[in-house]
Parts: sequence; C-alpha cells; structure tokens
Amino acid sequence: MNDDFLTRFRKAPPREFSEALYERIRTEMKTQQNFKIRRMTFAAAFCLAVIAALAFSPSARAAISGLVQQIGGITFLGPEETADQGTVPESQVTIVPEDWLALDEARGKVPFEISLPTWTPDGFTMSKTVRISYFGDKYTPVELTWYGSDTSVGNIVLTVGQPVNWLVDMDHLEEVQINGEPAGLTGGSWDADSGQWSGSDATLTWKKGDVMYILSSPSAPVEDLIRMAESIP
Repeated sequence: MNDDFLTRFRKAPPREFSEALYERIRTEMKTQQNFKIRRMTFAAAFCLAVIAALAFSPSARAAISGLVQQIGGITFLGPEETADQGTVPESQVTIVPEDWLALDEARGKVPFEISLPTWTPDGFTMSKTVRISYFGDKYTPVELTWYGSDTSVGNIVLTVGQPVNWLVDMDHLEEVQINGEPAGLTGGSWDADSGQWSGSDATLTWKKGDVMYILSSPSAPVEDLIRMAESIP
C-alpha cells in the first residue's frame, strides 16, 4: 500500500459531513460522545497500523515475537507503546475525506459487497445514512451505526471494507468463533491523545471472503455482538 495518502488529503470536511452531523446530534449527549471517541480512535488505529506496516517488511514483522498475529485471515499488529508520546502536532494531523450517504448509494461507490445482519439486539435502530471514509483507493470502509434506546449501552457500529493490517494491544486480543470460523475479539481501543490502549469497548474483527468486518460497541454484551455477526449472510 502506498503511503502518500497519509498526507495528500489535508482539506476541510465536505458539506455532507456537516449535514449528517446535525442529524446525529439529536441523540443523547452521552451516547454521541461515545460515538465521537470511537470515530477518532478508529482513524488513529488505522493510521498507526499503516505506519507499522510500512516500517517493517513482512519477514521482519514475522520475526518480532508477540507483535504480529493472524486470526481468520486478518493480520493484527501490536507495536510497542511508549508512556510519553505526547499530543500529535496539528500540522501532522490528516483529515480523511468522507461521504454520508444512503446505504444503496454507498453500495454503488465501493468495490465490495456490504452484507447486513439479519438479527440485532432489541431496542437498536439502524441509521438512515452511512459513512464512507477515503483512505486512498485501497481502503474505503463503510460504517453503519445502530442506535440503542439504552444510553448506558451505547451504539453498535459495523465497519465493512477491504482487509488491512489492524493495530491492537496483543494483551487484549483473543480468538473467538463466528459460525465456526476464527475471529479476533479485542477489549478496549487506542486513545488518540495518549497513544495508548484504554477503555472497555468490545470489537469483533473477521473476514467474509475478501471483505473485512468490524463490529464494535462500548457496552453491548459480547454474546450479542457474536450473534449479530453470525446473522450476516
């Protein structure tokens, strides 16, 4: 993967983003704050994973004990953390272009199939719009959100896109089964400010064919996430 897209897209977010953001602020403040944090850590995790992938050749990464693990066709990377990384300077922050579209329209913009779960926990409703992020041509994930009626549980977010190396804390990664196939389960997420792993978000990561699925929630039971993942045809 070419790394020039990490600096190429430094421009203001499009008008569609502002319009979609206005629609989303109708939800409870606590739930919305959880979702914003999830969006920021998602972008930070991907960028760090790309940097790690570029910094080491495949053979070199494989030689680093405990820093690379494959589960179900997904490569999980675990770079070393440092306690005093500090805040990233604003000049080094990359704004990733994105679109907010109806699902049918989004399906026509990406080179992969988007399959939806046929089961969701009670009280969850899928958003009318989805988000496409453009990390260059090789990674254009589509993010779908189910809003829950219980703000203490938060939302459920499904991200569908091309397979990429994924950054995790190896101490919080375990293998689970989705319809008899291996998947990665992680607890927590990267904090964009500190550069360290924190929180208790549950995230499932797995492949269906050539498509990578990521299903996460700050407080939904892991059993519900697995059942939801298993209902995706």
